[in-house]
Amino acid sequence: MTAHGNLPAGRRIAVVEDDPEFSDYLRQLLEAEGYAVALYATPGRFLDALLRSQPDAALIDVQLPGMDGREVIRVLRANPETRGMILVAVSGRQVESGHVVSGFHAGADEYFVKPVDAELLIARLGSLLRREEGPAPEPERSLRLGDLVVLPERRECTLKGKLLKLTRLEFDLLVYFLEQRNRVLTRTALLDAVWKGDPSMNTRTVDKHVETLRRKLGPAGALLETVVRIGYVLKA
Repeated sequence: MTAHGNLPAGRRIAVVEDDPEFSDYLRQLLEAEGYAVALYATPGRFLDALLRSQPDAALIDVQLPGMDGREVIRVLRANPETRGMILVAVSGRQVESGHVVSGFHAGADEYFVKPVDAELLIARLGSLLRREEGPAPEPERSLRLGDLVVLPERRECTLKGKLLKLTRLEFDLLVYFLEQRNRVLTRTALLDAVWKGDPSMNTRTVDKHVETLRRKLGPAGALLETVVRIGYVLKA
């Protein structure tokens, strides 16, 4: 536990609670989930600590000595440096619905009434933290054929782990073949897809580029077969 000091690295949760027994309960609960926890018995100590380090989220008791927890939340939301912090309000069991509503109006992301449902608290806190991170990045698309790996977005091609030097058109042609593998492609279809129907190009242009591509691919080039009087097919 880190008390009244700089918050440790990692996912850090501040607990602003004047009841030592409940505060310790929250600490144990959160640390069991792998969070680093800092305890603050007063709003003043918590706000002072923010000058040194900011937590990822804060659980704030609504009934705090010297300053109402909802006011603490308002202060944090009004400050550009802290307005994005995840704030969870916690209040005693004897609370009217109006107090809960005012907590949300103050800027709380979530509101819990004691006794807190431990499982629900952990689930909601985790959900809020994941939402803050945003969606996971999509994995980079790759096209593979044996030892050949093509990364279209990077425009990078490797063969047996070594970078393969291809021209722009050769690369586009290879990507199209890989995307359409095992399909017979006419020379006209290749002209339309790779050369975008450039009228200055003809089917002989396709043949020359396929021949060069085969040579650069080495043994893998043999998979690029000619279909007589029609075009080509990448057998994979």
